[in-house]
Amino acid sequence: MRRLLPVLACLAAFSGCADRAPAASGPVAPPVYAEQVSTHPLVPTSTATAEILAKRQSNLRAEVAGRVIAVNAEVGQRVEAGDVLIKLDVGRTTSAVQAAQASVAEAQARLEQATRERARTETLVKQGSLAQQQLDDAQDTVRLAQAARNAARAQAKLTRRGLTDAAIRAPFGGTVVERRVEVGEYLAPGSPLLTLADPSELKALVLLDPREALDVAVGAAVRAGVHARPGEAFTGTVVRVGDVIDPRTRRLPVEIDLDESDRLRPGLVARFEVDTGAERPAILIPLKAVFERFGRQHVYVITEGVAERRVVTLGLVREGAAEITSGLSVGDQVVVDGVARVVDGSAVRVVEPNTAQRVEP
Repeated sequence: MRRLLPVLACLAAFSGCADRAPAASGPVAPPVYAEQVSTHPLVPTSTATAEILAKRQSNLRAEVAGRVIAVNAEVGQRVEAGDVLIKLDVGRTTSAVQAAQASVAEAQARLEQATRERARTETLVKQGSLAQQQLDDAQDTVRLAQAARNAARAQAKLTRRGLTDAAIRAPFGGTVVERRVEVGEYLAPGSPLLTLADPSELKALVLLDPREALDVAVGAAVRAGVHARPGEAFTGTVVRVGDVIDPRTRRLPVEIDLDESDRLRPGLVARFEVDTGAERPAILIPLKAVFERFGRQHVYVITEGVAERRVVTLGLVREGAAEITSGLSVGDQVVVDGVARVVDGSAVRVVEPNTAQRVEP
């Protein structure tokens, strides 16, 4: 018994300490910031990235054969419509023109001879000295001579055109983008010469998702952002909508005319936002309120202080806001800040937005 007394005393002391321990408190509701769902005006849009192009650009080629004797165009040079850019040797062409003119003269002489012969034959036929068949033959000879004369004239005109084509002129005012010939080179018909572009008017051909842009109309407004000019916004207008989906990308081709072309250059890459429909009311919530679980998009909706995870379907997403096409109703209270600390079915404590952000884990 004397040995058990110390043990009993210790047990009694431990029991007294346990009686005096404070009761465990329940979990504290995490602070969150929530917003009430409402409708906002929304203009549907579609976005795509494309290269800015010159509205007028031409790849000039040689139309006649010849040796280059002069090049009056350098890359980056500004030229006006009608300026002679490249000259070809016209020596052979000049000889060909002279030969063609001689052929015309010869054909004309044969026609005149055949005409005189036909007149003489007509007189003899009327006198009964010749048969009608000979008059028919004379008339056929005149027709053949006329056809030969016309062919010679056409050939001479084509040959004379070679003299004009030997001087390659600018079809419009613009800037020389690329030059592919040098003095002394011999060119065959169709040889590439240079590329000319007019940067005063710009365009872009964008390929839009048909799920978003199938109803885009000519005249729709366009906004553009260029990587080379950060922070600046540019505008444009839809001028042409393709009737056929591009077979390679399965997207809708849309041509855009750009404004303020003096601030842009062909070859720059821009991101275009195209209005694809009329303004309509839509449910918009901050994009940070949406999170993904199990391959689907969710939000937390607060009902009587308890957060409920709800599946939603997104529409347009722009500038930190997301359109909700299903899953929410006007008046629902959605968690915006503090999403990471919320558990489905748990109580939450709604606080001011700045407070929720300070305690964000």
